[in-house]
Amino acid sequence: MTLVAVWTVQGRMYAIADTRLSRERGNVLTEHGPKLLPLTVVCRQPGESGEFDKIVFKMDFGFAYSGSTLSALASQVLANTLFANLAGNLGALPPTLAEISHAVGAISFEYMRDVGQLAGMSGQFKAIVFGFCVRSAKYRAFIILPRIDGGQFLVDVIEHDQSEAAIIGSCPDLLRARIRADNEERVARGDTHPVLDIDAPRRALQALIDENADETIGGSVQQAWATPAGFLVVGNMRPIVPRPPSTRNAGLFVLGFDTFDIRNIGDHQVIMRAGR
Repeated sequence: MTLVAVWTVQGRMYAIADTRLSRERGNVLTEHGPKLLPLTVVCRQPGESGEFDKIVFKMDFGFAYSGSTLSALASQVLANTLFANLAGNLGALPPTLAEISHAVGAISFEYMRDVGQLAGMSGQFKAIVFGFCVRSAKYRAFIILPRIDGGQFLVDVIEHDQSEAAIIGSCPDLLRARIRADNEERVARGDTHPVLDIDAPRRALQALIDENADETIGGSVQQAWATPAGFLVVGNMRPIVPRPPSTRNAGLFVLGFDTFDIRNIGDHQVIMRAGR
């Protein structure tokens, strides 16, 4: 399982997740699992040739999941494949984030049903689809929730009201409690700088990982954010012990890997935005 949180503060939507992937409690598969992923929507309309070759809209939204990695990643890949090939008549508007989320819910239903035939409940996952909806001109987040009703498997897609962070995973109450405790401690100290409000869930999740508060939560913190320009995975700048002959004492980490160790790809370098 995992812990995932999505919240909106000061004009930006933030997302975090731990990176531990487990087969079951006590059986860790990797500490470097990706759980915050893009959904790329590309809309085309007829160009001068009459073919659907004119891109009129392109934007990345966020997809965050907790639960079955197989079902979730398969759903994200198929959704990306389909969403990158949308065609409409001249003047057609881009889809709303609600429409995108319900399409992701329908795809997720198919994979959870397929995988669940052998894996049972362990083939299920929860997800949050989030980002800036250009049609409504505001940030929105939709939670995808599997459930069994009268022996029938169903998937609900529910919009989150964003009055607080949307949290899914194996122990959401543990993260909520840590966020509250952190906020109360800061208020008691008189430390109320607004920058700390942005970072509170990330600090809380990092503390849970550092303390090994639950064996299903671990690895490192993956971070991403969404703005009106789209969704972006960002790195974590952290101090490291220099490894001679290098004197470098900091690394930019993504999924627990130091990107400075793998920066060169052909004639290009990996360049990541850094979160906190």
